[in-house]
Amino acid sequence: MTIKTSTDLISQYAHTQTTDDVDYCFRTRVARFVLPADAAASTATDNYLFTGIKACKLVSARVLPSAAVTADDTNYATLALGPYTLSSGAIGTAYDSILTKITGGTGNWTAGVAEDFTIVTATDVCAVTQGIALKVTKAGTGVALPRLTVEIEYRLD
Repeated sequence: MTIKTSTDLISQYAHTQTTDDVDYCFRTRVARFVLPADAAASTATDNYLFTGIKACKLVSARVLPSAAVTADDTNYATLALGPYTLSSGAIGTAYDSILTKITGGTGNWTAGVAEDFTIVTATDVCAVTQGIALKVTKAGTGVALPRLTVEIEYRLD
């Protein structure tokens, strides 16, 4: 049975004896954050996106640029998505990074086209004592980033 209405959601288990769709609807969330454009090409930022009120596992993550970004192997940005500790604000090892590089990066970005992080649900987790941060660093003289929409899909544990 395909869930089309809230009534279908409530009665799903009675019809199919499976909780998969119901579980997905109640435990999976999508959070979106809009980050402003860089003030300068060399601007590096730590963006604290959200705090973990419950333990969770990341399902997917992507960045949607509002304007094009030209890739360069010398002057580029690294966007690292990872956990941070709520008590100290310290950002831990990244789940994944995307680079605005030609070689070993994402290449040129197109306005309105999402750039995906590689998420491993089994290991990319957020504890109750953690949050999720996006750390932006620049190499060389950097590259100015446009306004970015960051979308994170996560599942509550």
